[in-house]
Amino acid sequence: MRRTGARGGQASIELLAMVPLLVLAGLLAWQLMAVLVAGLHAQDDVRARAMRAGPSPTGVTVVAATVAVPPLLPGVRGLEIRATAGIRTP
Repeated sequence: MRRTGARGGQASIELLAMVPLLVLAGLLAWQLMAVLVAGLHAQDDVRARAMRAGPSPTGVTVVAATVAVPPLLPGVRGLEIRATAGIRTP
């Protein structure tokens, strides 16, 4: 005789235990995406500032840009991405 339903709820309990881990993995991926987007914005900003920079007496102009990363997880408040570029002008 075959027993049915002996392990009927096993998969449901295992899935329920995995939900917090899946949510955490999703938040970590989202935070990583926010860091990457902030880095791209900092890079674009420093390039734009470099294009507008005028000549300097030393021949080298340094421009910098800092972009704040939006905090999605606890403990990452105040995270910033800084980009710097040096431009040689004749």
